[in-house]
Amino acid sequence: MTDPASSTTDVHLALISHTNVGKTSLTRTLLRSDVGEVVDAPHTTMENTLHALATTEGGDRLLLWDTPGFGDSLRLKARLEQRGTAVGWFLSEVWDRVADRALHSSQQAMLAARDLTDVILYQVNAAEDPEFATQVEAELAMLAWLEKPVILLLNQLPPHSRRQEREDLEQRWRDRFAKPPIRRVLALDAFERSWIDEVQLLAAVGEVLPRAEQEAMARLLPVWQAKALERFNASIEAIAALLVTAILDREALSAGQPARLARMGALRRLASRLEAAVRKLDETLIRIEGLEGASARRIDTALTATRSHGDRPSPLQGAAGGAALGAGAGAALDLALGGASLGLFTALGASLSAAAGWSWSQRAVDKRTLGWSAPFIEDLLAEAAARYLAVTHHGRGRGRYEGEALDSWRELADTAKGKSTADVAALLAAFDDPEPDRLEERARKAVRSVLTRALLEEYPHGEWIL
Repeated sequence: MTDPASSTTDVHLALISHTNVGKTSLTRTLLRSDVGEVVDAPHTTMENTLHALATTEGGDRLLLWDTPGFGDSLRLKARLEQRGTAVGWFLSEVWDRVADRALHSSQQAMLAARDLTDVILYQVNAAEDPEFATQVEAELAMLAWLEKPVILLLNQLPPHSRRQEREDLEQRWRDRFAKPPIRRVLALDAFERSWIDEVQLLAAVGEVLPRAEQEAMARLLPVWQAKALERFNASIEAIAALLVTAILDREALSAGQPARLARMGALRRLASRLEAAVRKLDETLIRIEGLEGASARRIDTALTATRSHGDRPSPLQGAAGGAALGAGAGAALDLALGGASLGLFTALGASLSAAAGWSWSQRAVDKRTLGWSAPFIEDLLAEAAARYLAVTHHGRGRGRYEGEALDSWRELADTAKGKSTADVAALLAAFDDPEPDRLEERARKAVRSVLTRALLEEYPHGEWIL
């Protein structure tokens, strides 16, 4: 809606759905702020609420209305059809305001959508079978009354770990409801979504707007993209900083101790510092995404505990006493730290060897100093990427971020790492680079490559992030 007194334009979106489908959760996700009230109960939102999503330097604004949810769709449709009569006006504006506030609020939501908005975002519970979504059919009939373009948003889809099931269900909803007044059917889950989904939604909004608003949306969309890329780049910096810290970390072997005990003590000190650094990374990623909560409190190792690193050459040969050591360090380090690492090192793919000892996780910097090995850093890169993917997909419908199972994200991160061989190899080749700036640059490049490939694997339409 263009202001005739100026060259600025406001684009108004209305978020509409049946009650308790997740409108306020999605609003919070888009705003990255805990606005409104989210509870598992119907009719939580009782008033139309306006939020600003983006503003250009020239003053264009993208505005979102969070509206009361539909309750009894058939009664609501009847009320709307009666509004042109005296009896209908009395029932809507007087009787329902007192006797049925939820019905009155739903009517107000529809009137606001008709009079104040440019595009309707209609959210549905996609966990339902679309073939039996009779409620959706009834509500679409009401939305047609608004004479506005409608974008149907699929909420509560299967998680990304069940990718084929998720894609099949999305297609079934498109096949069933890609008809007027619906202009587009998109996945935008309040529980597990990506910022790439959000950009796709805003691009779709621009496509269905009238020309004047399209021009404003063409100015607003880059503002949203720039903020998304700013968060992405900040996450890349945080992960690269973790890798550089781990690469440069050193620990001296205690003098006067047997070689095995000296190595155990040095590894415990290295592991303790790395655990703290990973927790700091978690907290940084959570803050960048505008979430609340603590760093991950548990690490599910169902995937990585079965991974074998037996084919890796031992990075520690003879130095500091002893021949080539065992097959893994992770479980030993977890136990040595008294469980304080919450399985971090086991999660990085290591396991306690039958011969006891360590292998690929450590290297001898010199005869009396240990540091992390190149293969360990490579796995740490994949682990950090998985943590980023878990955090950035965390929708506000799930509440505070308290840590999640990382299996599916680890698998995606490992695949992306395998396709980023040149950038990862360049990082590992600079392992002993005396120039920290060059090491930092290679770390950033490797992290960007892995994260970008992982995101594009899930969202092929996100080429604009390159």
